[in-house]
Amino acid sequence: MKKAMALLTALLLICSVSLAEDAVSSATLSVDRLPVVESTGSSILVVFFSTDDTVRAAAYTIAEALSANLFEIRPAEPYTADDVNYHNSQSRTSIEQNDPQARPAIAALPENLSRYDTIILGYPIWWGQAPRILYTFMESVDLSGKTIIPFCTSGSSGVGSSASNLQKLTAESAVWLDAKRISNGSSAEEIRAWAESLGLAKEEPVMFYIHVNDAVLPVKAENNTSSEALLQLLEAGDITISMHDYGSFEKVGPLGTSIPRNDEDITTTPGDVILYQGNQLTIYYDENRWDFTRLGHIDIEQVELKAILGSGDVTVILSANP
Repeated sequence: MKKAMALLTALLLICSVSLAEDAVSSATLSVDRLPVVESTGSSILVVFFSTDDTVRAAAYTIAEALSANLFEIRPAEPYTADDVNYHNSQSRTSIEQNDPQARPAIAALPENLSRYDTIILGYPIWWGQAPRILYTFMESVDLSGKTIIPFCTSGSSGVGSSASNLQKLTAESAVWLDAKRISNGSSAEEIRAWAESLGLAKEEPVMFYIHVNDAVLPVKAENNTSSEALLQLLEAGDITISMHDYGSFEKVGPLGTSIPRNDEDITTTPGDVILYQGNQLTIYYDENRWDFTRLGHIDIEQVELKAILGSGDVTVILSANP
């Protein structure tokens, strides 16, 4: 069962650990500290690019307000103060912004965007447009069917055509909402108010639980008919599964019955709970690529998950209750 390994060193964690409270520096917003943002089972991801703390402070504030996850677009070659010198026509950003084909390299892309329904996209305005690295990002990920909400910061420029130009790089099925300009001096309260005005409800995720080796692993259920069928089975009682290692990336065992499949070509991540062939349950502690159905996801560090599952055979109990 089967999906391609991605290099762990190429990953940026989407806030898989708590982010300590940090002071905000070199920002034009009235935000004193970055709020603590923890990884959640949210279907909302705040993606942002920032060479100072301005967009970063706004992104963290929005993520905290919506209990969303965060991903920072980091350039493979970081921008220096000289690179963003607007007064130098030969600075790196001047050259990039004047070249419609410029696509600065990104250090790493987010993993498993399929779990997100809504992308809130933040960037500064450079020469009236989004930085070219945003173009790199949009051309490197699949945002089909997602709702995208752009926001930008600037000294005086408006949103202009920055968002509509980015929209041209996404599939027609992506739904773009109006872009928001966050002006200089905006407070955390004002930014939170805008985020909350979007009407993105903080819904409690539907959960089921895996009991294994004295640990209880909460699983955020996927929104499909397969997970619905599994949850119905669990309402009738717990399911015990004897699992074995396969391919050094998963534990697998018979579910004991068949449930509807929603197979698609996906790359698993550690913590994915997968339905294989309609009657096998797998818990991934590493990565693999194949056609199968995601039932849910355990929000846990890979090292911790592997330690809990242990080596060799293991018996797990699926339950509707912790």
